[in-house]
Amino acid sequence: MVETLDAGIKLAVLLEGSFALDVDGAGLQQQHAAESSLFTSSRAWQLDHSFARGCTLHYLTLFVDAALVSDVLEADLPDMTQVRQVNRLTPLAMVSVTNSILHGPFAGAAGRLHAAGKALELAALAVDLIVSPSSSSEVALASASEARRLNDLHAYIGEHWRELPTLDQLARRFGFGLRAMTTGFRRLYGCSISEHARELRLREGWRLLDAGMSATLAAEAVGYTLPHFTAAFASRFGITPGALARHGTQGRKI
Repeated sequence: MVETLDAGIKLAVLLEGSFALDVDGAGLQQQHAAESSLFTSSRAWQLDHSFARGCTLHYLTLFVDAALVSDVLEADLPDMTQVRQVNRLTPLAMVSVTNSILHGPFAGAAGRLHAAGKALELAALAVDLIVSPSSSSEVALASASEARRLNDLHAYIGEHWRELPTLDQLARRFGFGLRAMTTGFRRLYGCSISEHARELRLREGWRLLDAGMSATLAAEAVGYTLPHFTAAFASRFGITPGALARHGTQGRKI
């Protein structure tokens, strides 16, 4: 499915499922649940989506016209011919706003106003990701080949985070120099390889706790001691593993 877009900013938040995406002819790359993609372009451009048969997706997209964010585009895209893409694990603030839009408490006119207000909030979070200092060094990838290998690396980490090889071993496996791999991964996904692996461990811990496992067993299952698991989990999700095990998610999602 080909989507043609005008100049502007597009945010895509994928909550469930996966699919392949070709960004303006750069080659297919896999999009995964719990990630968001942020695109900026100063010209018309295209996205080509490829879906597996029978796949289920739960997502939200938002497009902001170039006229509303011209200052951001001029600062972010000195090369007017490029489409810039940043993939990252979706920040909790974005997840919260996205779920509020998808599962709004109002209907009718009130529901439309609520969704419009939350959409503006989501747009503000997206623009902040572009202009914040943490993303100022993120630039377009060097090539479609690099993007594919980084995507393969990302998928590999998702499957092997419990016993992840060293960075040197990963670099050799995927044909990178160590610096090129670590820099490219951070540029594309907004975090380091170790940060991504830690996020996967904590999300698995959340899933186990939500399924009824005790905090002690969940910590052991994801490779933590209980004190370290408690500290990392509370820092990431704002709730301790013990509290989640006792009281459940109460509708919270990650």
